Amino acid sequence: MKRDACNKIIGAFLVFAGIGVSEVTFANDNTQISSQIFTNFSNLQVRDMRSDREGWQLDLKRFYLNLDHQFSADWTLKLTTDVQWQRQQDPTDVWFRHAYLEHRVNKQQTLKLGVAELPWIDYIARRVGYRYIDPSLNPKNQFAGPTDLGVHYSMNTDNFTVAAAAISGGGFKKPRIGERVDFELMGVWHVLPGLDVATGWYEGTRTLDKDENPRFHYAQRWNLALSYLLNNTRLGVEYAYNDNWTRVNQLAPDASDGWSVWASYGFKPGYSAFVRYDVSHPSRRLNPELKQDYFQLGVDWKATRFVTVALVAKKTEIDSLIIDQQQHEIGLWTMWNF
Repeated sequence: MKRDACNKIIGAFLVFAGIGVSEVTFANDNTQISSQIFTNFSNLQVRDMRSDREGWQLDLKRFYLNLDHQFSADWTLKLTTDVQWQRQQDPTDVWFRHAYLEHRVNKQQTLKLGVAELPWIDYIARRVGYRYIDPSLNPKNQFAGPTDLGVHYSMNTDNFTVAAAAISGGGFKKPRIGERVDFELMGVWHVLPGLDVATGWYEGTRTLDKDENPRFHYAQRWNLALSYLLNNTRLGVEYAYNDNWTRVNQLAPDASDGWSVWASYGFKPGYSAFVRYDVSHPSRRLNPELKQDYFQLGVDWKATRFVTVALVAKKTEIDSLIIDQQQHEIGLWTMWNF
């Protein structure tokens, strides 16, 4: 199994490398090949449990390979492959995290066709930062996915940003078309330089009613965030509420919610300190006592133009009437850009 997965990965890289060489040679620098790698070497301990995942181990959290081709000043093609290899697991298949055509309508408006970034997750990821350590509140808790197949529109002005997406709802790992179109909307008010107030909304079936599966509910998500990002300082808080996010084809309704607060400061060139705290309730109706706390603390160093290294400590605690579990992790996280 591992050998087959590795062969898939190597094959994909050879294909893309071949495309990259030919395009760069004959397209007058209109094509760029780049990659980004997230790894960590960390010690994981779970209280009162024994697991093969514990101890010092290496994780390949993400391996992105990007191809950007510019047809003209207004039209661009973007492809991004995505691979994971977590501890004690086989490598994932090669996913297409991005596969879209982008049309620059004018200086303020952009249209993307294909598997592209969803408005809310992309915006919050850039405000929180440190994606190579962990994703933000929504994707980390499976409240939302980062990209999806569809039509994506955005408009940016000095005072406001608005974005809308009409998508399949199936996500990028197994793109598929459902019985209806899902919608996501986002609006951001740039109150002052660096200070944003943002809100987002999602509604659809997430393809969970495909084929013979019944539809009892619509999946909905509401987001709200207040954040500050200027120079070397980040501050912010985000709230998310999901209604029937995984219960579209299940008779009993359920809901989940959570909030996240984060801060970071660049205390000298190339160095920054960061902290984050999340609280989530995965099942507000069916298991209201279930609660998950997540704490992150670290310092990172931009060692070179290509490599960033972070010393990070994490703690996750899950509580309910029958569960009391704690997980501690400490180690080195790295981001490589080529």
